[in-house]
Amino acid sequence: MWLVASAAYLAFLSFTDLWFFLRLALVLRVDPLTLGIANSGWSFLFILSNLVLGRLVEEGRNKSAALTSSILLCLSTYITMSSENVAAVVFAYSVLHAVSTSLGRAAASVTLLEYVEFESWSRYNYFTSYVTLVVRGFLLVAGYFNYLSAALLLALALAVSVAFSATLPPVLVPLERTLFKLSKRLDRVYSYVRFTSILPELVEDRLSASRALELRWITEKDVPSYRPLLGAFAMVTSSDALFILVPTVISSYVGSGGTLLVYGLSSATSAIALVAISKISRGLRIALVSGIVRALVVPSILRVSSVEHATAYILSTAVLFNVFNTSNYDTYINSTAGQGAFLYGVVVELGSAVGSLVGGLVASYLGIEYVVVFSTVGHVIASILASYRS
Repeated sequence: MWLVASAAYLAFLSFTDLWFFLRLALVLRVDPLTLGIANSGWSFLFILSNLVLGRLVEEGRNKSAALTSSILLCLSTYITMSSENVAAVVFAYSVLHAVSTSLGRAAASVTLLEYVEFESWSRYNYFTSYVTLVVRGFLLVAGYFNYLSAALLLALALAVSVAFSATLPPVLVPLERTLFKLSKRLDRVYSYVRFTSILPELVEDRLSASRALELRWITEKDVPSYRPLLGAFAMVTSSDALFILVPTVISSYVGSGGTLLVYGLSSATSAIALVAISKISRGLRIALVSGIVRALVVPSILRVSSVEHATAYILSTAVLFNVFNTSNYDTYINSTAGQGAFLYGVVVELGSAVGSLVGGLVASYLGIEYVVVFSTVGHVIASILASYRS
């Protein structure tokens, strides 16, 4: 029950993140620089909250974090949907919602890592991503058809908040993550024993070191935890530099309502694609391929001219980003044995903050074409960083 409630809550956090941003961009019509400041402000508060409170959540304060997150989510929803004042909406989005998301994700992640066996971590990460995309897509389409009033949105916020806070079990002892860490250490000891077993063959059979290693050393080298972190930072920086401009670009062709429909259909469809791709492959190779392909797709934003084209663009970039991020996070969690899960979120939002500011400034003074170049190059760098072993 708590897994479903947590997935629904995280999905609603993700939806309101995009919904509040679209309200600023499409309803209140703020300029690109203000959008960049609002988005980067959200990221900085998210980071600060993680750094200050993340360790407390990992040490067992997941229930308190869930309750605080729920209260802030309801407050931010009420202010954003009831106010026409830009400053008030920016505050609700960049401060209240950012802290709510930080605490909610940390509480859910730590609980998941403790109550689910480590062999199933990857599967449940994909499940959460799938639910998030489906719920976000459904609610965005409902918004397009004017079914999503302010009162209904607040009622939904209350419902998922109560379910999340009430069902989330407490974390008393970090047992599962400790066992996984011990398992990885035993694997390293086993690898060392296998390595020492090639020494007689080197002497007696006069094998080269490379040949002996080929015969006996078959254990895969661990990925340093900083690699997926660097990949995540570069990917999100290059992606969010362009993200703050995409709603405005698309709405200029298809209107505000059409933009909601585009994002909704793309989100729902990408959930299906994510499930299909997760069955095929995970890890470094899929992260590399999805990142490079996304780099090739990014420049087509300059040629969007219809609802169909806009939907195809948002769909493809959303699928590829989710595949990259889920695979990359999977690699990070395995490389750290589930310890310091909140740091991944910190790095992601640091990239978002930097990318939002860069995108807003470059678009305001140089033009969107330069943002596209920056984003494309950044995607290539991110793909290499995330997939390279050293």
